[in-house]
Amino acid sequence: MSMKLNLGKLFFLILLLALSAMTALAGNIKGTVLDKQTREPLTGATVQITGTSQGAVADIDGNYRLEVKNGTYTVTVRYIGYKDILLNNVKVQSETMLNFEMESDAQALGEVSVVAKKNLEGERALQMERQKATLAIENLGAKEMSIKGISNVEEGVKKITGISIASAGQLIVRGLGDRYSTTTLNGLPIASPNPDNKLIPLDIFPASTVQNITVSKVYDAGSFADYSGAHIDISTKENVGSDFFTVSFNAGGKFNTLGKDFYQMDRDGSLFKTPSLDRKLTDMSLTDFEEYARSNRLFNTSFQVSKKTSLPEFGGNIGFGKRFDIGGNELSLLASVGVSNDLQTMNDASIRTLEATGNTLNEFTYDSYSNELKIAALGNLGYSFRTTDRIGYTFFYARNAIDTYMHREGVDYEDHNLIGSNNVTHIYSLQNHQMNGKHHFGRQWDVNWSGSYSKTA
Repeated sequence: MSMKLNLGKLFFLILLLALSAMTALAGNIKGTVLDKQTREPLTGATVQITGTSQGAVADIDGNYRLEVKNGTYTVTVRYIGYKDILLNNVKVQSETMLNFEMESDAQALGEVSVVAKKNLEGERALQMERQKATLAIENLGAKEMSIKGISNVEEGVKKITGISIASAGQLIVRGLGDRYSTTTLNGLPIASPNPDNKLIPLDIFPASTVQNITVSKVYDAGSFADYSGAHIDISTKENVGSDFFTVSFNAGGKFNTLGKDFYQMDRDGSLFKTPSLDRKLTDMSLTDFEEYARSNRLFNTSFQVSKKTSLPEFGGNIGFGKRFDIGGNELSLLASVGVSNDLQTMNDASIRTLEATGNTLNEFTYDSYSNELKIAALGNLGYSFRTTDRIGYTFFYARNAIDTYMHREGVDYEDHNLIGSNNVTHIYSLQNHQMNGKHHFGRQWDVNWSGSYSKTA
């Protein structure tokens, strides 16, 4: 029993001596890392034993602590933007205090010219445009329109404060109607293909062709002076990014229309074609024309009403962009084409005309069947040269065709029971050609020019 006790004491004594020896061999390096000029702590600076993976990172106050065995080491201190510190023959015994003051590694650079194209599709870039503007403006970019599921400019304008769209598609700003506002395309005036409205229909611009929409509700010296409501500028896309190719396709339908009976009157060709009179008819005298009209069709249609089943609505868009390097200069190309159709049925609708006294003049119920086709195409060709100079050509084409058949029954102001049907087709088309250029001459002279030609029908 005594032998076992003595052996236990001996083992405990040996373990205690071993731990004491290990403790004696252990040491550490600690201190702070500061900026030599400002005396501010350099949070994140690294202190490392050269040639090993042992190291420490300075905390928010610049303090660090590195545990090592007693000995002699080479210590390296690094921090981004500062010159490295290499300290040789650092003797560590128990606890060693090392403070470091680092010098900035700033270097003088020669003249640097940075050339970039501003992409005004993103929300951040447009926010900077609003901040720099000398008047109050609101804008909406292509990226935000895509995130919000906005398909055309009309839907985008609705998202801007103080603007609403009437049922007939007319723009209303602070209670002022269509004729009090104006629309421009890339800052240049553009005529409406609809003679009933001053503004061009905003729904003919699909989101795929638009870079951003800018709305100003106050007067500006650089704008045209024919508005008191709002100035809406639509900027079309140009290839300022990398090469791309996109294809999109969609299908849908309205609950009260899809798969139901749909009526339409025979017409001269499809909505892709604009009907017109034979040229020989326009050259006839009035007497000859009246004689001809009695026994011949002026239009290639029988005006017969046919019935079909409503099919789903289809739409799609194809777009691509490509950049070419020509002798150190850049040629950029962008093109986009979109097509969509829309079917709308309205059953058991009614219309009533009243006198000021409240008496009913006439009252009709009607069924309406509308078929709409929209086509939009955009092409942009740009050439950049002399680093900061650029000339460009933009082509925009839009076609909006609506065919509406209506069957009516009702009573007129003389109590006559009337039954009738009519068909109205509106086809609007727009072609717009634009040339523009930006030129930089030295530090003080910039020349910007542009021109536009539009044709509506």
